Amino acid sequence: MKIVVLRFLLTSIASVLFCGSSLGQAAEAVLHSFGAYPTDGTYPEGGLLFDAAGNIYGITNAGGENCLDNFGCGTAYELSPMPSGGWTETILYNFCSTGNPSSCPDGAYPSAGLIMDAKGNLYGTASGGGTGGEGTIFRLSPPSVQGGSWTQTVLWSFSENPENGAGPGYGKLNMDSAGNIYGTTAGGGSKRLGTVFELSPQSDGTYSFSILHSFSGSDGYGPLYGVTFDSAGNLYGTTAQGGEGKSICYFGCGLIYKLSESDGTWTETILFEFDGIIGAYPISPISIDKFGNLYGTVEEGGSADCLLPTCGGVFKLVLGTNQKNVFYFAGGSNDGNPQNGVVVGEANALYGTAGLSSGGEVYRLQDSHETILYNFCSLPNCADGAMPSAGNIVLREGALYGATVVGGTNGLGVVYSVTK
Repeated sequence: MKIVVLRFLLTSIASVLFCGSSLGQAAEAVLHSFGAYPTDGTYPEGGLLFDAAGNIYGITNAGGENCLDNFGCGTAYELSPMPSGGWTETILYNFCSTGNPSSCPDGAYPSAGLIMDAKGNLYGTASGGGTGGEGTIFRLSPPSVQGGSWTQTVLWSFSENPENGAGPGYGKLNMDSAGNIYGTTAGGGSKRLGTVFELSPQSDGTYSFSILHSFSGSDGYGPLYGVTFDSAGNLYGTTAQGGEGKSICYFGCGLIYKLSESDGTWTETILFEFDGIIGAYPISPISIDKFGNLYGTVEEGGSADCLLPTCGGVFKLVLGTNQKNVFYFAGGSNDGNPQNGVVVGEANALYGTAGLSSGGEVYRLQDSHETILYNFCSLPNCADGAMPSAGNIVLREGALYGATVVGGTNGLGVVYSVTK
């Protein structure tokens, strides 16, 4: 195999050091500003989902009508384009129906984006609540009559039981053609260091839960961003930390893994372990191009000029035989620390976001050259959004869509588009 870690090359655009826009950057539009107290959500996370009609679905980690004394327990929302222009928001569900953040059987504080099945049902995870107190997997079903309400169903509650997972992270679930759901938890499992799980529908309408892999530390721990299928049905993911300990990170710098199934048994293969010099903390989902190459981001590390906790970068993992490991990491820390992975566009252009103390950016990386498409936090008060760490960016019809955790009219996050 061959891995290439591409540090965002320093550009001549001096404004990346500041809060504001630069000459010639792409156009940004705010589709929605969150935080219209007390009914709207706040702090959008987990990335966006489009349906065939162009509606956008997502979650907010807080806000909504419930748990108001605790800043809200989160929402699921829809943004719909209006014929006259602009977007209208609909809250599909307010989490923690009891209104008590210490007891939320339906889940609370969702952090991962949504997926949709062929019937229009939405699936996601809440990081807290549930009967076990460690989060839930839920389904949101559209109303059966026009004007009706969406119905939430808890498919699984996580708990501290070692045979269970605990704390689903920031990664979206994944679903196969049979309706089986796959994901990760940051804790739980035999060593309480995280799991990869499968949730399978049963004939009676219930779901059965099984752990495909429990992490032990030396093979990684803390998988935060879910798993990605390849065309052969293998699963790929990253762990935020762990490894064999051959690194400058106290608990290991994290790794890239593969899970393969044979006769009902899943086997893990460690594809690459980061060491802190080449990169550290791959807090990122895996993206796969048409050639089977794997892409993602490391939050820190990079080179002798970029020791922890600075920099970070983009990695490319080429699977194959008789290939050397090659690393490119140009150094410099002006681009911030990427966390959300990348999306692969035409001609293998990579698109993603990186966080900066000054607001953050949307970038394109192509042929080892970085172009900063947009710098967030225009004055006054970051009305265009700030900290674009709310899940992977979405590439759709020539534009990029995402969310920022803060900023906007109320300072509590926005959904935005950037024309590339």
